[in-house]
Amino acid sequence: MKKLKHLLILLLGMITWNCSTIKLIDSWKSEDFQAVKSKRILVAAKSPDSAIQKSFEKAIVSKLKGQDIDAIEMHKVFPSIKDKEQRTTEEVQQILQMFKEKKIEGLLITSLKQTIETNSSSKPERGKIQLENKRKGTFTIEDYDNLKDLPDLDKLDFDTSVDSKTTSTTYILESITYDLALEKDRQLVNVCLLDVVDPDAADQVLNAFAKVISDQFKK
Repeated sequence: MKKLKHLLILLLGMITWNCSTIKLIDSWKSEDFQAVKSKRILVAAKSPDSAIQKSFEKAIVSKLKGQDIDAIEMHKVFPSIKDKEQRTTEEVQQILQMFKEKKIEGLLITSLKQTIETNSSSKPERGKIQLENKRKGTFTIEDYDNLKDLPDLDKLDFDTSVDSKTTSTTYILESITYDLALEKDRQLVNVCLLDVVDPDAADQVLNAFAKVISDQFKK
């Protein structure tokens, strides 16, 4: 009887784990992408909440360093640069000069693209990388490309029981990589969209999210 009870607990845990999924749904790389791998890359997570920013940046940098990529967190190197909707031309030039002084030539930004609420029995329409986004080759820090703030995964509370689970929440997260050493119309070198469905454990989601992004840099 005890063995049966333990087996049921294990199966329930597996079902709960499978309720939360994360996967790459679309990606694009320019022909210049390979070159950015050998450069110092600054990882920035779009959020005014410092705890959220730090958690995403740490997870991604850890994975990139595992591939011998010189990645650093925005919150560590530039704690004075705060999330801002709009910046003046002078502010932009100051930031780019700060990047140059730290020998930063790559920039990876993560943000929330879209949040979708659906019935658990239906499938949400996943996002795709828009053609105009692929054509936009210049990093425009003035408006941060209208990026949305990342969700606070620690505050998400999903009821995974079969009876009460009537809705499903999907987060479309976006990762954008720029090579700032290139000409302005060629700086965008990678875009990828990630599908996060019903996250119920922040650490698990962050680890999987960071792995999918870092996999873009594998040869």
